[in-house]
This record gives sequence, C-alpha cells and structure tokens, in this order.
Amino acid sequence: MTGVKRLIQEANPVRNDRVENVARAEARLAELLGGRAAAETTTPLRTPVRRRALVWGMAAAIAVVGASVAGVIVLRDPAPPSSSSDEPFFSTTADLEDRAEAIVRVTVVATRTVTRDGFTETAATAEVSRVAKGDPQPGSSIEVVYSSSGPEQAGGIRRGGEYVLLLQRRDATSWNLVNTVQGYYTVKQDALTPTTDNPVELSAGVRTSLGVS
Repeated sequence: MTGVKRLIQEANPVRNDRVENVARAEARLAELLGGRAAAETTTPLRTPVRRRALVWGMAAAIAVVGASVAGVIVLRDPAPPSSSSDEPFFSTTADLEDRAEAIVRVTVVATRTVTRDGFTETAATAEVSRVAKGDPQPGSSIEVVYSSSGPEQAGGIRRGGEYVLLLQRRDATSWNLVNTVQGYYTVKQDALTPTTDNPVELSAGVRTSLGVS
C-alpha cells in the first residue's frame, strides 16, 4: 500500500501536500486580486448623468447660434418698396435726359379732364417756345397727358404756368412725362425749380438751349 500511495502522489501534478507551496500560492493570488481591485477603484466611471449633461449643453449652444443667425437674417431683410416704385426714377442727369424723347420749354394754355380705359387723366395743351431735344418745334402746340389723381400725378402743372418738360411719346398726337416727379421743372424768371422730390439738375447744355439757368 505504501508503494501505491507513493505512485499516486507522484502522478498528481499539483503537490498540495506541501503547506508552504499552498501558502505561497494563496499569497500570490491575494496580491493579484488586490492590485486589480485597486486599479478598478481609481478609474473614473462615465455615468449616464454626465453624458446627458453633455448632450443638453451642446443643444443649448446650437440653439443660441441658431437664434443669432436668425437675427442676422431678419436684420438683412430688404425694406418694402415705396408706393411709387412702379414709376421709373433717375438718379443722374444723363439717365434722366437720355430717357426723354423730347425736352422742351412750354407755357400751358389749357387743361381738360379725359377718361381713357377707365382712368381719369389730365390733358394739358402746351405752346412750345424752345426745344433742347426731340421733334416738337418752337411755336407749335403739343398735348401732354398725365394722371389727375393718386400718388402719381403732376400736381404742380397749372394753366398759365411755364415749364420745362421731359417727355416720352404716348401716341401720334400726345406725350407723357418721363415720370411725375422728374418730368417737369417750373420756370420763373428764367430759373428752374425742380419738384420737392427731384434732386437731379439738368445739364448745362440743355439749360442753355432752353434759355434757363
């Protein structure tokens, strides 16, 4: 039996009959487990609370940037057009005089109200005294038609008044003003007076041809 027991012990790869080996193994195992536990306790954990806080912070920043961009877009919106935006307006002397087919000095001798296509207009008969541009001849009479009501009316033209008119051909027998703000200048003692909303002066050549200053 003693021989059998010895054979069994020699066949066992783990010699646990030695107390010192078992104690050493347990100590090594405790050292390894203790080091891992220490490492795990010193490593910070990312909790769902921190992650949610980060997401909410990013969302708030995006909202602020979006509001700022929207504010810039609103500030850059164009201004609404004026009520007379359908009438051409000329910012330079060259543009104004080029648009006119005729530039004449006249005296208005008569006015009458006419209705055409459902619109009420004024037809003024004007005697031409001098011509700077166009077909009318000095000494002839022309008919100038313009609106009698609304924002687009030449309210400063009166019978008996003297004017410089900038005209476009309406049809074979009548003319229109280039617009109701810049289409006429009042003449008094050979001096030109534009309408209140007209900042454009006529060129020296045109004024000389018409005998006005």
